[in-house]
Amino acid sequence: MSKFVLLIILAVISTQTAFASSLSRYFNQGAIYSNSSFPVDAAKNTEDNIIPVEGLKCGEATTNNILGLVETGNRGIQTAAENGGITKIHYVDTKVSKVYIPLFFIPIYVKQTKTLVYGE
Repeated sequence: MSKFVLLIILAVISTQTAFASSLSRYFNQGAIYSNSSFPVDAAKNTEDNIIPVEGLKCGEATTNNILGLVETGNRGIQTAAENGGITKIHYVDTKVSKVYIPLFFIPIYVKQTKTLVYGE
């Protein structure tokens, strides 16, 4: 029984290590800590249709990932727009925050991903 428990612990540790250090499409490569924002999409603006960023509303939607095993939340663009009261989307950003702490033989890994929608 103790060999089985040890095998499970080693599998979880190796999975967490691989998940925390894997390449991401967001390039959030901080091995222990990362807090980065990345553009996803922007509307095409013409010369006469430039809207200052300061005057736009912002809505956000969040997901939380714990230990790389459980992810909760909805970070869809529509959800973020609804949360900000936005009907016309101008651009979308993604913000990724993660913390990886190897605590003795148990790795602690928490990642939060936010979709930020800006518009009117």
